[in-house]
Amino acid sequence: MAIRELSYVLCRDPGTGADRLTPVTAVPDGVPGHLMERVIAATHRAEPAVGAALSYTRLPHRDGGGLLCSARPDEKSAGLRVDAQYAAGDDATWPRLPVDAWRPAVLRGPDDEPFAEPGRRWDEPLLVRHVREHAPRVAPFLADVRRLFADPAGRQIVVAEPDQETVARWIALACASLPEAHARSLTFTTATADPGGAPQQILGIGPETDPQVFDRYDALTVTHHYRVHDGLGGPGSPPLTDAWAELTTWLWREGTPPRPDDEPFALLPLARRALAVGSWDELAALRSDVLREIAAAATDAAERDQPDADDEEFLTEICKRIGGHQPDAVQQLSLALARRRLKAAGRQDTDEVLKSCRDLPLDEAAWNTLHGEYGPPPEEELRKLLRYPFGTWEKPLRGLLTSGVGGSPVLDAAVTQLAEALSCPDKRRNCDEAVALLISLQDRGLVRRVLERLVQDPSERRIRGLRDLVRSVHGGWLRTHLDGAPLAVRLAVSAADLSRDPYRRTGAEIWVELARRHLDGKVPDGATLRIMWALVWPPNGQPAHPDQSRVTEVCSPRLIVEEGLEVRLSHWLKRPDQVTPALIEFARETVASRKFNSQELAVARLLVLAHDFAHGRERLASAMERLPALEHDAGRLTDALRDAVDRGIAHGIARTDPETVRDTRALDYVAGSMKLISQYQRAVTDAHRSGGGPLDPASLREPRRVAILFTLWRERRDGARGAWKNAADQLTDDVIGSALAQLGEHGVNEVVTLLSQRQGGQKWVQAWNKWSHQMKGHGGAREHG
Repeated sequence: MAIRELSYVLCRDPGTGADRLTPVTAVPDGVPGHLMERVIAATHRAEPAVGAALSYTRLPHRDGGGLLCSARPDEKSAGLRVDAQYAAGDDATWPRLPVDAWRPAVLRGPDDEPFAEPGRRWDEPLLVRHVREHAPRVAPFLADVRRLFADPAGRQIVVAEPDQETVARWIALACASLPEAHARSLTFTTATADPGGAPQQILGIGPETDPQVFDRYDALTVTHHYRVHDGLGGPGSPPLTDAWAELTTWLWREGTPPRPDDEPFALLPLARRALAVGSWDELAALRSDVLREIAAAATDAAERDQPDADDEEFLTEICKRIGGHQPDAVQQLSLALARRRLKAAGRQDTDEVLKSCRDLPLDEAAWNTLHGEYGPPPEEELRKLLRYPFGTWEKPLRGLLTSGVGGSPVLDAAVTQLAEALSCPDKRRNCDEAVALLISLQDRGLVRRVLERLVQDPSERRIRGLRDLVRSVHGGWLRTHLDGAPLAVRLAVSAADLSRDPYRRTGAEIWVELARRHLDGKVPDGATLRIMWALVWPPNGQPAHPDQSRVTEVCSPRLIVEEGLEVRLSHWLKRPDQVTPALIEFARETVASRKFNSQELAVARLLVLAHDFAHGRERLASAMERLPALEHDAGRLTDALRDAVDRGIAHGIARTDPETVRDTRALDYVAGSMKLISQYQRAVTDAHRSGGGPLDPASLREPRRVAILFTLWRERRDGARGAWKNAADQLTDDVIGSALAQLGEHGVNEVVTLLSQRQGGQKWVQAWNKWSHQMKGHGGAREHG
């Protein structure tokens, strides 16, 4: 389609103050005149006049098209003369780039041609010089130009310079750095009085720009609304750059225009051109992220394309050169090139090709990956290395893990050896190498398998080895793998932590806290019990004497006995500070223990007997039959045990029917012990007061029971202590004396009759009459001193 030429005059209407655009030439048919006039009015303002300016705009019209305008001061109208060229269709209609129409001479007079001659092009040496003079600003500017063509498009670019010639050079530099299609579509104006109203992508402003219209120092303006590149001393927008902009700038600075091809913003063509004109030592001055992106682009090409020999040589050169400065940046590229060689060679030449890949900067991890893919099967290689140090395992073990063969017998054997090494931290070198291997492999699943194997057989040796591992230099590493770790490992770490600052806990304190933290306050099974025991009480598994009474706070005595650990609490059984329900429960579970000696068994059985007798679960005859032998085997008891046994026996007798007591030697047993006498007296008094038993006041209305009690307490007993008579007299007065009123005259007479029928009846009647007379004389009670 032909290019249409039009001219306008842009003046300020003195009456309305509005800009008025008047065609000087006729507007041809098919030209979107109204749309063109709106674009011209938005781009070129009559007042304040900014002098000559060149603009190019793509029109939002069904026919598309571009509008190239040259604005110059017009002396006749005191406004601007705007000469325009319009071409419908796409940007390829133009015979040259729009920016090539810039004519610096238009600044010198009104009669010059509005556009440069058709054959005029920007001088590349001039642009090279411009780049070198403005070097720090070039890459950020080109990066913003690239973003104009992104999706979504970047923000408008404002270029602030002292003159339009410099602005035009920036625009020309952008066009010369872009592929031609992008350069033709780039819209711009070399000068605008109001960037806010101009529709182009690149907007030039000068020092005369009214800060009330556009403030170059406003933070919101330069950071959010526009990308401002300020050559007038202002702050400009924060510089943002990218690899394409950096490499393009490097080429310009080296005096070599980038000559972009049709692939927009491709890095490899630029890198190839850079390699042709400069040394890699010079290219190494590029930022590290730029070199990484070049390497990434080369990797993509090596993996995706089928390069010819020249291309592969170029990619190899890039790999080697960048690898010489940043080895980690080219590992994927090295692998891609090596794989290409191996695929081309076939399996029969694998070993030779692998050797030839030594010219590539492959690091150890990349070599391991390559060997895993093309080397011997990792399972076979690892099998051969199992008898060698752990440091030799990494490559095949990594390959085996990568292959996902979790059930491999070789892998299982490796896990077992690693677990054994961790359980022996005293063999430091072996343990150190095992941990180093696991750290290097970075495989949490493998670590979990090794830890599970470590505690699969929770023997005391293994658990103490785990305890020592936690407290070794590798404890920190182990703590990073607690998530999902076996319970034994978590218990070991917690035990170690509790023993250190700020807790400083020991023994039973750690034992109880472990159960609260990890077991809801109760040890659930024997395996867990043994693990905790070995962690808390090494090296011989013997809790300190003060700790023993606390073990059952979080662990049932039955579980302790089932695991055969009761003997380690024997001190608590034989020498308790006090007899508690927990000790009674422990004693009950140990009465048949095969771990206890005869003395310990006797103490346990004696405690249980006394407790059960006191609570009515043991008959008097049976208790009195077993008691002497148990006391003999138990030997001398501590005061706490003696009191507990005596108290239980005394309460059992006191709660037994007096007729049953009469048929045994129970009170002979009581009368021979000072402590037991005291306990019995207290037990009878308690039973009488509490009621509900044979000494309940209601039960003492029976004359027969009163007669039996009287003879029990007044009968002479062999071996009795002197205290027995006093205690018996006191009990007679307190218990029987309180029953006299309830018995009445008839009941008392019946008691006398019953007493007279006993052997030595006359003696018993006299004793009763004497006692009852004394009671009456003292008002029903008698003082004993």
